[in-house]
Amino acid sequence: MKKLIFKVSDECIGCKACVGVAESNFDMNDDNIAFLKKQPVDKEEEAKCMEAMEVCPVGAISKKEALISTDEIEPVLSNSIIKTTLDTYPQLKPVLIGLSPKFNKLQNPALYNTVARFATFKDAARLSGLSVCEILHTLNQTLGVADKLFERMPECISGIKEEEEEIVGEEITWKEDSRRYIYNDDVISEIIEKVTNLKPQENLVVISVEKPVALLKTVVGLGLKLNIEKNREYRVSIFNPKPIEKAIDWKKRKEEFEILDVRAMQTDPFDIIIKKSYEINEDSGFILIQRFEPIPMINMLSEMGFESITEQKAPNEIWVYFHKKVSETGTSKTDTEKPSVVIQSATPVAYPVMMRLLQSDKIRKAINIKELKVWEETEKHLGWIVNGKADISFSALITSSKLKDSDIKIPAMFVWDNFYILTRGYVANKLDDIKGKEIHTPLFEEAPPAKITKYLIKAKGLNINDFNFVYGQPFGRPEQIFMDFIRGKADTAILREPEASYAIKTMQRMGVDISIISYNEIWNDINKGFGSFPNAGIVLKGEFIRKYPELTQVFP
Repeated sequence: MKKLIFKVSDECIGCKACVGVAESNFDMNDDNIAFLKKQPVDKEEEAKCMEAMEVCPVGAISKKEALISTDEIEPVLSNSIIKTTLDTYPQLKPVLIGLSPKFNKLQNPALYNTVARFATFKDAARLSGLSVCEILHTLNQTLGVADKLFERMPECISGIKEEEEEIVGEEITWKEDSRRYIYNDDVISEIIEKVTNLKPQENLVVISVEKPVALLKTVVGLGLKLNIEKNREYRVSIFNPKPIEKAIDWKKRKEEFEILDVRAMQTDPFDIIIKKSYEINEDSGFILIQRFEPIPMINMLSEMGFESITEQKAPNEIWVYFHKKVSETGTSKTDTEKPSVVIQSATPVAYPVMMRLLQSDKIRKAINIKELKVWEETEKHLGWIVNGKADISFSALITSSKLKDSDIKIPAMFVWDNFYILTRGYVANKLDDIKGKEIHTPLFEEAPPAKITKYLIKAKGLNINDFNFVYGQPFGRPEQIFMDFIRGKADTAILREPEASYAIKTMQRMGVDISIISYNEIWNDINKGFGSFPNAGIVLKGEFIRKYPELTQVFP
């Protein structure tokens, strides 16, 4: 059996992104460098460590697989917690489901994260009607530690039963709700969800023919009060004893908000900030620490229902307290009703498009962001489309055309005039004028900047072999091309916005003459009356569209 081992390298810049994602596993040392304080012990922690590795802006976190010896594996016992066991050994879930169709309920996230969190395999045996010995021997045989089970569990072969763990309720001292809910296998997930979401001082009364052991363990595990009566059937009254908290002005509790410090990040923290804003519940918030006052981000989050206070704590240290206002209308879906989606953008082509759309109140109320990724390396986003990891992708159309045979839909295209060829030291008014020059090109040969440029060259009837595209190693970074151009190391460069505008203004201040070739002008010359060049769009996973067809109307 294998497990993942994670490591932090010396490239860490102390941004604390990994700690924010997987605080149980990562921490910061006295030199403000991240380290693994604990390797993941189950699949939940492993998933968080994987997420931490992906959000690291400098790629300082790595992983490798290591074999687990059976000597390290403890046997599954009758009192082992189901969720803990299956999280540690996920290969056991299909084995358990194969033993009884009743275990199919483990596929339901609501039940898996509640009932399985407190129930034992002894409870599983009671629920399924199987022998606990049959369950334990099957699972431990799969793990290769059946011999350890014989050493630890002689009752499995001798038939000795453990004493029944009795859950004792208490006298009803709370006001009961008038509604009654019938508990059986068909509605167990619905009842568990209601119990899990029981608000302070609320009550729920459940009627069950058989003793609802799984429900009782869940109630106790959640710290709720209960009363049990047994007549012809079981009557269980469940109560959340937590007091109803009085609303406190957010300005008085803003220091309690979670801190998101992005000062040390070397890449744009937009995706991290937006993902955080989508995770924040109403009447809660977070603190953004920047070297400057991020006016565009403040304005953007304001449109997404946030209010803010900005304070300068020290030179180059601005704290922005963001608070998510409570919706005035009660029509928005709850987080549990909204689909959780994985969104990605293929920077540089679609980044501004995603920024604009994520400001949409309509989109914000329709989805939860499970994961948000803005790629520096464009090719990586294609993998997420192909393997189905991304539900929604913002991509260059010329790149997405490679996936025409994949299960995807492109419901919207966006006009975006964002590419320019800039030259210095010579005059260039048309593509003919840059023949034979070294054209410093962002990213790599198959990326949109090169593909779009070559398309326009061919459309103008020119020979592509007359043009010399050069790329950086391992690929051309737009910011490096920008610097090389203004320093005179490159005389011909393809730049996108905003680097193109920065370069033009910088050269004007320096008094250096430059030439500007607009892709939009070339496109309009080729396609009279068509309008601007449509080079970015939304790519939706086919399965996502079939499951949530109504959401295709949310995207313009």
